[in-house]
Amino acid sequence: MQKQCRQCSAPFEIVQEDLDFYERLDVPAPTWCPPCREMRRMAWYTERYLYPGQCALCKKNVISQFEPKNPRARNQYCLSCWWSDKWDPLSYGRDYDPSRSFFAQLHELELAVPYACTTNDTVLENCDYTHQTGHSKNCYLVFHTSLCEDCYYGYGVKKSKNCMDVHYCHESELCYECVDTVGCYGLSWCQDCQNCSESRFIRDCIGCSECFLCVGLRNKKHCFLNEQLTPGEYRKRVQEVSSGSWSMTQALLKKYREFQLSHHWKCLQTEMTEDSRGNYLYRARDAKECYDCSDIEHSRLCSQLQLGVKFCRDIFQFGIGIELCYDSLSIGYSSYDLAFCISCMESAARLRYCMYCFGGTTDCFGCVQLQRAKFCILNKQYTEAAYRTLKERIIAKMKVDGEYGEFFPMQLCASGYNESTAQWWYPHTKAEATKKSWPWEDNLPKTEGKVRWRKSRTASPTSPMISWTRFSAVRNASGTTRSSPRNWPSTAAAHSPSPTAASIAAAWTASICATPASSGRDRA
Repeated sequence: MQKQCRQCSAPFEIVQEDLDFYERLDVPAPTWCPPCREMRRMAWYTERYLYPGQCALCKKNVISQFEPKNPRARNQYCLSCWWSDKWDPLSYGRDYDPSRSFFAQLHELELAVPYACTTNDTVLENCDYTHQTGHSKNCYLVFHTSLCEDCYYGYGVKKSKNCMDVHYCHESELCYECVDTVGCYGLSWCQDCQNCSESRFIRDCIGCSECFLCVGLRNKKHCFLNEQLTPGEYRKRVQEVSSGSWSMTQALLKKYREFQLSHHWKCLQTEMTEDSRGNYLYRARDAKECYDCSDIEHSRLCSQLQLGVKFCRDIFQFGIGIELCYDSLSIGYSSYDLAFCISCMESAARLRYCMYCFGGTTDCFGCVQLQRAKFCILNKQYTEAAYRTLKERIIAKMKVDGEYGEFFPMQLCASGYNESTAQWWYPHTKAEATKKSWPWEDNLPKTEGKVRWRKSRTASPTSPMISWTRFSAVRNASGTTRSSPRNWPSTAAAHSPSPTAASIAAAWTASICATPASSGRDRA
């Protein structure tokens, strides 16, 4: 079935398999094309902009996802208060008004219920300067990260330890300046590697250990510039170029870039896939138009999902045991049958139009910031029978208004379009955004030109907030933008390193160019 996008007027196709999926979830077919649907979801998602803020309940200084002038910043709680029993999100519940738009009523509720200062779960230890992070310990300025320990300055880090300056580093340890590594140990300046160890400046390698300046190797050891050496010859060659100086590192990176020019590349980065289409796709079966995903099956139009995904459509980010979910973002941890939801997780089930619901929240419609709730609409508690009756009435009215089946309107986004993930993938100018009534933030945290360290005006003398800088573009080890289905423009904000992170950075700087020692640990 051919349709025309209501947003950009581009034609797009809906196949019978899609219609069967929509029927299973009892939702109408989409009216926006896949790229516009993804842009709309991403516009509701902020990841790497952080600001100084204050908890509205205990008044302590916090790291916040909201710019201080954002109305949500005045009504945010620190993580300790937000996850506590000091407040009840059901106390903000309200009756549904059939004479008004459902989205307008949900927007009023979303503004009233306190947000957490950052979207992090309770299973965190010493991870204050993070966002969209869970089940981690001793992490600093990592985003879209789960199940990590002692990781710093990273994005998309999963089940990793002691990694720094990494992008999409999964199930790895002791990695530095790496992009798209899986199951690796002791790598520096590496990209697109799997099950490699104790190596520097390697790319597109699988099962290799103690290799230096190599590209496209499989199950090799003691190679230098793709030349097989004896262990003694290898260590001598590496020692000759491993002074640890900045100039030597830059010379090695230049040689690394030049050496890659002679390599024949695969058209796509995929591994262990069956009947699937996409890029950076691992352990996938029947996954179509999926990107940066692993352990995924029977899904379509998904990106950045890992560790267990089944029967999903139009999902951006997270994963870890989700099934039968549609047109949602940042959902995970064993959630089931979610549609049009934002950051709902931890065994959430049968939710529609819900935001930030946790702890086994099930069978709710149009709710915000709930924990362990059931049979609620607009944060008001109902009996099961009353809930189901009212839900059907609301859906019928939303269909008449053209709202049901559509994700949350971009005009109501919680942050500016230029703060959101959408700006990385689908960039717009301020004029373009404001013409469509999309929110825009003029006060982005950043440092331009020479970096000058200074205290934040809003930070108290005891506040951990010192200054804010801007991350550079995500780059791969060869100094170019990450090879991906999409390009990543420069974005995101950070602040000055804490003493812990600074000391670790110094240790890394002193050691990363040292001769890789033979540890006897061959992870190939």
